[in-house]
Amino acid sequence: MKNHFLLFLVLLFFLSCSSTKKQSFLVGTYTENNSQGINYIDFDVKTNKISVNAVIYDVKNPSFVISNKAKTVVIAVEEFPSKSGGKVTSFAFDATTKNFQKINSVDTFGDDPCYVSLSPNEKFIVVGNYSSGNYTVFPMDENGKIGEKVLLIQHEGKSVNRDRQRGPHVHSVVFHPTENKLFFTDLGNDTVEIVPFNQNNTSLVETENAFAYHTIPGKGPRHIVFDKTGNYMFITFELTNEVGIAKYENNKLELLQTILLTDIPTLNGSAAEVRLSEDGNFLYASVRGMDNVLVVLQKQKEGSWKEIQTVSTGLVPRNFILTNNDQKILVANQDSNSIWIFDRDTKTGLLTKTQEEFSIHKPVYFWSF
Repeated sequence: MKNHFLLFLVLLFFLSCSSTKKQSFLVGTYTENNSQGINYIDFDVKTNKISVNAVIYDVKNPSFVISNKAKTVVIAVEEFPSKSGGKVTSFAFDATTKNFQKINSVDTFGDDPCYVSLSPNEKFIVVGNYSSGNYTVFPMDENGKIGEKVLLIQHEGKSVNRDRQRGPHVHSVVFHPTENKLFFTDLGNDTVEIVPFNQNNTSLVETENAFAYHTIPGKGPRHIVFDKTGNYMFITFELTNEVGIAKYENNKLELLQTILLTDIPTLNGSAAEVRLSEDGNFLYASVRGMDNVLVVLQKQKEGSWKEIQTVSTGLVPRNFILTNNDQKILVANQDSNSIWIFDRDTKTGLLTKTQEEFSIHKPVYFWSF
């Protein structure tokens, strides 16, 4: 009996190791032909090798892609302008065959949709349309079929950067982790809008009770991430190449600290993604343009944040993601057509580039799948 028990423990150990050896991702891309699209990849944590399981073809510029919690439905924006805007499209996923089947596609009524979020109850989709400066709300049924829009909200205003802020540009749409609030960043009018939502409401959002936080003109808020408590928010200011650390409480944001991500201040920058480590002690931000770097920031004992490392990436690091257990970081280099892999020290937060690179056409977003 003792030998059988030991054998059982050995098998359990190997099974647990094998289950964490690989992690799957969806990779959003920009496309130039029908043979390109959303890549479904496996990443081997031990060897740093990436392999492609499948490609979802016949989808135009799926630059932002997400899934439901069960990973049975995949949702992607199709980023382009037209008379009826871009599109948001859903796909059914069969885990056994690893096949994707298109469910349906609807117009977003806003040009160049660049962000999509799923409500906590997974009954609504909210799409941010960058060029039109508006956002659209759609219902979604339990099978992943997207219904006709129930709400289209147009942002107004502009700001001081004549090249980039002639009108509103909704850039991200994020549900608060603990409160019934939606956060919209608008690069064009320098605001972070806080909108209550009600999942029992047929239009989801309660715009009449919205609040707006105005940044210093010209900063261009782009992407945000919350800590686990939802009390602190981290913002990339695209146009000034900065990260802002803000406290959130009672529908109010208080900017506590702003950190420059590059050596030289700028008024026309290209800061992009921001991610927080699982332990909440390290912050990562990417900067494109002339810099093409990933910046590491560490939380100090007194609560402030400090830049501790800058590492070079490929060209235009649009997006990146931390893998399971925060052991690695994958970086999507849009103009290098590549994914770079960095080892991450879980104690110091510091990054070391590995020798492995993976070729892929214009990768711009990762979703853990």
